[in-house]
Amino acid sequence: MAKVRIRTGDDLEWKTSGIRADNPAAKALLADGGPASAYRIREPGTDTDPQLVELRFHPHEEVELHCHDEPEIMYILTGSMKLGNREVGPGTSIFIDGGTFYGFTAGEGGVHFLNFRSHLDNTFHLPGKRQVIDPEG
Repeated sequence: MAKVRIRTGDDLEWKTSGIRADNPAAKALLADGGPASAYRIREPGTDTDPQLVELRFHPHEEVELHCHDEPEIMYILTGSMKLGNREVGPGTSIFIDGGTFYGFTAGEGGVHFLNFRSHLDNTFHLPGKRQVIDPEG
C-alpha cells in the first residue's frame, strides 16, 4: 500500500554533529532559531526507502575529503560552496557517485542544501578509514 508522509521544517529539529558542537561559528543561531552548522533528517531512509537530509554549514566551513558508499545528489538551496576549483550556488544540483572522494568549503554566506540518497547510507569514509556515522550525534 502506498504511503504519503508530509514533513515541514516546523516538524523537525536542527541537530549539530559532535565534531561541530564546540565551534562557536557552528553554534551561532540563524533567523529560524537553529544553529549555523546543522542538519535535520527529513526522511531517514531504509534498505528500500530513500533518504533525504537537509544540511547547512557556516561561512567558510570546510568539510574534509571523504566519500560515501552510495551515490548522492546535493541540491543547493541558499548560499554557495566551493567544490574543487568551482564555486556553485542556489539551484545547483551535484551528483557524486558512491566511493568518490570529495570535500568542499562553504561560501561567504555559508551553504544550505538538501542531500538525497536512494536508501539509507550513514557512511562517511575518510581516506584510509571506513566508518559509519551516528545520525543522532
